[in-house]
Amino acid sequence: MIQRKTNETWMNNLIIEDTFQKENIPFYQFSEFQNVKLVTANVFKAIFKISQETVCLKNVYLNYNDNFTLHNLINEIKRYRKLEIHDSFPKFYGITKQENTDNYMIILEHVNESSLRQYLKSNFQKMDWNEKLNLAKQIANVLMFLHFNDIIHGKFNSENILAHNGIIKLNVFGLTKIISNSLSFLTNTLGPIQYTDPQCLDLFSTIRKNKSSDIFSLGIILWEISSGNPPFAMESLPNVDLLNNIAKGKREMAIPGTPHKYKEIYTDCWKHNENSRPDISQVVKNLSEIIISYASIEFKIPQSQPYNVKLKNLNFINDLFEFFIDIRENQSKTDQPIMIKKFISEHKKNPVRILYEMIRHPSYYLFSSLIGFFYQHGIGTVADNQMAFKFFNLADNEIIDISSSNSSSLRKLYNSNKEISTFSLAYMHLDGLGVEKDIKKAFQIYNKLADKGSLIALNLVAYCYENGVGVEKSEKKAFELYSKSAEKGNPVAQTNVGWCHGNGIGIAIDETIELQYHIKSALSGNFNAMCNVGYSYENGMGVGLNKKEAFKWYLKAAEKEHNLSQCNVGIFYKYGYGINIDEVKAFEWFKKAAENDYTISKYMLGLCFYEGCGTKKDIVKAIYWLNKAKENGDINANELLKIIKKLYSTISSASDIFSEILNYCKKINFTFSFDCGKGVDTNELLCQLDNNVPKSLETINIRMVYKNSWIFSANRLKRFFEGWCHHRKGGNKRLRRLRIKHINVH
Repeated sequence: MIQRKTNETWMNNLIIEDTFQKENIPFYQFSEFQNVKLVTANVFKAIFKISQETVCLKNVYLNYNDNFTLHNLINEIKRYRKLEIHDSFPKFYGITKQENTDNYMIILEHVNESSLRQYLKSNFQKMDWNEKLNLAKQIANVLMFLHFNDIIHGKFNSENILAHNGIIKLNVFGLTKIISNSLSFLTNTLGPIQYTDPQCLDLFSTIRKNKSSDIFSLGIILWEISSGNPPFAMESLPNVDLLNNIAKGKREMAIPGTPHKYKEIYTDCWKHNENSRPDISQVVKNLSEIIISYASIEFKIPQSQPYNVKLKNLNFINDLFEFFIDIRENQSKTDQPIMIKKFISEHKKNPVRILYEMIRHPSYYLFSSLIGFFYQHGIGTVADNQMAFKFFNLADNEIIDISSSNSSSLRKLYNSNKEISTFSLAYMHLDGLGVEKDIKKAFQIYNKLADKGSLIALNLVAYCYENGVGVEKSEKKAFELYSKSAEKGNPVAQTNVGWCHGNGIGIAIDETIELQYHIKSALSGNFNAMCNVGYSYENGMGVGLNKKEAFKWYLKAAEKEHNLSQCNVGIFYKYGYGINIDEVKAFEWFKKAAENDYTISKYMLGLCFYEGCGTKKDIVKAIYWLNKAKENGDINANELLKIIKKLYSTISSASDIFSEILNYCKKINFTFSFDCGKGVDTNELLCQLDNNVPKSLETINIRMVYKNSWIFSANRLKRFFEGWCHHRKGGNKRLRRLRIKHINVH
């Protein structure tokens, strides 16, 4: 009987682990961890042997016979992977199983933050209401991100929220919704009853948590932030009595000094009837408005009073806004968020604190466009297009007489803020962000601004004509308008004129003139243009082929945080193009570009971790970054993940491992032929993977070197969007340039 049970357990575990494999969920042996220490109930801290990285191991209880539990975990992992783009969630690495038990454990990034409850206990006496509101807003924004992804937290309380230096992270993994009739299950599943939706307490046998349940819990958390104490901490009632009282409507009393609007929000959240509670978008909106009204009393400026605001206490914010104005004029829209984040980081500032300082400043209306930009791109908050639209619209609708002000800097600030907001509104209408899509309205706004002399607007009107956005398509008209804006000194328009010459848009193809315009724009400081100049030198377009000169231009843009150029610099260092091979520097540049959200660099970074190229070999990090690239559509990352999965699940010998990689190289070689139209040196050592590989394999001519060629061909295929053919000897030139078109638009 015992043997039969053991066999059944072994078979169940085998089926569970096979399910993980089929779902592409990494599984690691428990022996791969060391120094495993219990932190809290069911949560351990451990060192991953391969990478020497500290990770968190969290128990999940699975049984193959309980299909709902396993199915629920798989779905939860899939949902969680959608959340990893947000910095407020620890990274997921995979699954392991405790030795000599049936306990499976999820592997998460280890974070040092304490719980919100502990954070409030330690810091509450030092916190003013702006800091409390900032915490509340961050928590609401993170919950909004969950709900927008159709994920219910289910155990939202101050113990599951992490806080450090005013920054919030959310512990959401392992929180599954399971139906059960047992009271013991109820108390284990609901978590602290003070935070539990009373309607769940009313329905013991049919617990169905939903988004409204999270809203109730959020209301309790908002109260806790106002008080600094857990709810009902002073109650001496047994849990069952407290549970009954909460179900009957018992709530905590408001703390003296709590802003009235704040109190209204949390009391609305904890209403007994779920249909009477606001949704998360409304909560976020109301919290943001409280910060504004609390700091500035009125949302509009009285017109009867002279406009003579003193620019005091702005300091860094004023410098940031000046920088914001400058990059708008000289850089593409895709580069601007990266540059703003870098500027904040270089000055060692916290973007969360910067945002709420701007919002609460009495003169916030002077830089409402920057506040909107923060919301639009998720800087210091979760991206929220509706809030972005609101702040852009605020500045656009302002009509204030500044003639009484003697400050030229004040007038510039006001006018720039208004113009930027108008541009931003047009962009949001163009893409339907935070407002109904209306491309004709976007074109009308751009056209109106261009008529007033805006060179940026003139460039955007040209873009509309080129692509038929809100107006009849006319490449000839587009070229004329790009040229007009370029002649008056707009760097973005200058590189777009180069684009037109290189692709025959409204003008005959002339790669020499194309390069001249890219250089002109690059010398004015445009990072895309610098990258385009490097691309021309790299491939001999309009100039003799010169890898060293190409590297110089790529590096210049890369040092300015241009993510595509950072990736190219990494490639040049990895393969020795125009520079000596330096795998460590290659790794560093791939890492920078990946962190700046460039897909190909995520793949290359994963590859570096997999190969141990320029860094210590780390399969966990390799899989993490390859999954990131795969999620963004990178085909090569997907293929390498399949290889890793197969290698670590079925292959036992070094010879077999080599054969698998060799087969992959051969498949990639077909793309390499179309990529460059020629092979590479043969008879190179291909056996660096393992000394046990048969020596006869060392000189196999597969037209590429394992470490230096097959990866590059796959990367080139992606970089040039399948358009680079026969090493510039034929092929569709328009296609081979698609790589850079998307970065030259705005």
